[in-house]
Amino acid sequence: MGAVRMPSKAEGRYTRHYHSEDSKMSFDVSRFMDGSARISADELEREWGGWAYEDQLDFCRSCSWLAGQADFPVMLRFVMMNGGEDDWSGIAGSVARDLPQSEAFDLLVRALELAKDRPVSNLGQAIASTEHVEAPAVLRSLLEKLWGSPGLWDDDDFLNWTAYDATTCIEHLIQVGVPPEEFSAKVRELGQHPCEGNRDSCRRFLTKYYPWME
Repeated sequence: MGAVRMPSKAEGRYTRHYHSEDSKMSFDVSRFMDGSARISADELEREWGGWAYEDQLDFCRSCSWLAGQADFPVMLRFVMMNGGEDDWSGIAGSVARDLPQSEAFDLLVRALELAKDRPVSNLGQAIASTEHVEAPAVLRSLLEKLWGSPGLWDDDDFLNWTAYDATTCIEHLIQVGVPPEEFSAKVRELGQHPCEGNRDSCRRFLTKYYPWME
């Protein structure tokens, strides 16, 4: 496959956005990666309240490149206590990787409990990746909550996010050691979801555990 030229189309506070000329392909690059943006924990805490929502989210989606900076854990703790659901989702992976296990687990579970109607797959993935002894129980509880949601089987032009969260939650439960056969019945139902996007995501995430889905 030949290379596709993607000129820079926009630049946020912490991210550069590239799009192909036909706008069918895009790519984002964190400005923390090349050092064109910098921030300290003190600056973040001082400036965060004056940022627009888009700038806060831009930071959260780009800040993983700050891993290794001495005060990065302080930034993560600050956002987990002062941010919102989209912010928590954006930094969930960094929280799991860069904070002590018990602290990361507690912060992520708190965020999951406070989450309302947003997709929670990133939080579920991060909770699983902490490898905390209580992670399976938290994920089981999440799956049962999702499975009882009234909109679980609604069709959608793109994705039913509740069903998507249920699919990824099953994947995360398997990753923390729960036998795949425990979820076979649920996977069969998700594999026949009314929404095509959900049927596709179910196959994409779970076929490796359920070869009969091919």
